[in-house]
Formats: sequence, C-alpha cells, structure tokens
Amino acid sequence: MPRRLSPAHHYIRFGVSPPCTDPLTIRKGIQDALGQSFGLVSSHTYLDIIWLADDGTALVVRIAPSDAPKLLAAVAAASAVPRLSLVKESTFLPSLLSTAGILS
Repeated sequence: MPRRLSPAHHYIRFGVSPPCTDPLTIRKGIQDALGQSFGLVSSHTYLDIIWLADDGTALVVRIAPSDAPKLLAAVAAASAVPRLSLVKESTFLPSLLSTAGILS
C-alpha cells in the first residue's frame, strides 16, 4: 500500500482590491489581519508572497498547510485596505495556473 506524503506548503491565490504593487504593503495588511483575528503570535505566521501581478490585482502566497485556514479566516474578517479575496487555493502550485491571467 503506497504511503502519501503530506504537503510541505499550501498555495493561495488572492485578488487585490484596490490594486497594490508593493509586496510590503500587502504583507503588512496580511500581518495586521492575522493579528486582529488571532493575536500577536499569529501575526508573525511565516508566509511568502511568491508572485505579485505586475498590475497589482493578484498575488500568490505560500504558507504551511496548518496555517492556511487561519490565514483565510483572517483575510475574510479583515477590514484593511488593500482588500484580499480568495481566488483559488491548492497544495499543488501549478493548479493555480488554471485561473486565467496568472502568467500575464
């Protein structure tokens, strides 16, 4: 019986409104959302912004699978600007390519 390996990362694609091309501003917004929802310790959750659209309307975040639900909940409850909205999530990064316009 084959053993399945647990994924090391979870990938989440977000839409950004209004568009923002500064990854530090977006990272700070994510950190503030995590802190607002789950406290100071969670605000320092490790994540990477691995892709940001040139026009600032979308981004892809890499995070530990155990932290992904916390990030999604924090982003949904956040009132900060720029506003992030879930487009697609997966443990397999290439699956995010099926969303039109990711390579633009």
